[in-house]
Amino acid sequence: MPVTPRKAAVITTVISVLFVANLRGQSSGRDLPRGFRSLAGVTLTRDSAATIRAKLGPTRERRIGTGHDVYERWCYRLTDGSRALLELMSDASDMGTPGQALNVIRLRADAPSEDRDACAPLRASAELSTPGGLRLGLSSEKIRQLLGRPTRSRGDSLIYDFDAKEFLRPDSRAYELWNTPEYRESCFDAGLPYANVRAAVIVLLKDGRAAEIRLERYDQSVC
Repeated sequence: MPVTPRKAAVITTVISVLFVANLRGQSSGRDLPRGFRSLAGVTLTRDSAATIRAKLGPTRERRIGTGHDVYERWCYRLTDGSRALLELMSDASDMGTPGQALNVIRLRADAPSEDRDACAPLRASAELSTPGGLRLGLSSEKIRQLLGRPTRSRGDSLIYDFDAKEFLRPDSRAYELWNTPEYRESCFDAGLPYANVRAAVIVLLKDGRAAEIRLERYDQSVC
């Protein structure tokens, strides 16, 4: 079944409500495994606008979306003759970070020309597979072997949701801000400050194989 732009937009909207941190000591729930947080040399919530450009080269920055679903987007097109496109995004809503942390990695096998226009060429050495082995072209069965049973499945898509809590680093500015008797009582059940982590992996399928991969992770929500 072909993945139309409309279907891709629907899936994107469905999971745009997800996510937040990997600091120290996960306290509950299940976070996105580390093996599925990186692709092409950049890592969700660890890289930012500055490090993306340093690693992959300068490219166009563009604001996309509306309302609470607004992102800063950087794009890189493959130079192998394909229509593949790598897009990196930072949450630019009121929950975004000052340093434009990387929240979304999107890799498409067949992006329209208007999406690829003005995108920088991606270095040939970029690894287009996550450390955990997720990449374009994998079969639905192989994806399930890597990630397990999806949270939701819709014929042409597999969606994995993750939700966890992680303690803030004692040496961080966030810890200093939230580590007060008042906040501990009102936000953290009288315990140490933590962040609420939300993440997702969305895979769109074409003819039973991965045609688009979207990785998301958000660590901006504390109380």
